[in-house]
Amino acid sequence: MKIKFLLSFTLLSFLLVNTVDASTIFHDVSGTYDFVVTDIPDQADVKGTMIVSKENGAVKVIFSSSAGEIELQDAKLDGHKLTGKFEVQGVQIKLKGTFSGKEFEGQLDTEFGAMGVSATLR
Repeated sequence: MKIKFLLSFTLLSFLLVNTVDASTIFHDVSGTYDFVVTDIPDQADVKGTMIVSKENGAVKVIFSSSAGEIELQDAKLDGHKLTGKFEVQGVQIKLKGTFSGKEFEGQLDTEFGAMGVSATLR
């Protein structure tokens, strides 16, 4: 009986000491996604690919479309939430969104308003 108690106590202590805050875990969302940006003022939707990778423990995101390639700056992945920013023709754009399974849903905020962005893992 005493041995079972000690084993249980030791196991419980080990689990409590080694518990990690879930927000610090890098969820592997790496891959190539097909994206579409909607709600662009006076323009058609923009489609392309979003390549998500992990480099030196950090997330790296590159958007590619017929307009060219843009890398997300200050990219952060906190749990399933992705944030970052980039610039297009002098306009600062902030990205915030969430990965869920093979899907990404987010928003692009600019001085002119918000646009929707969604993506699906290939």
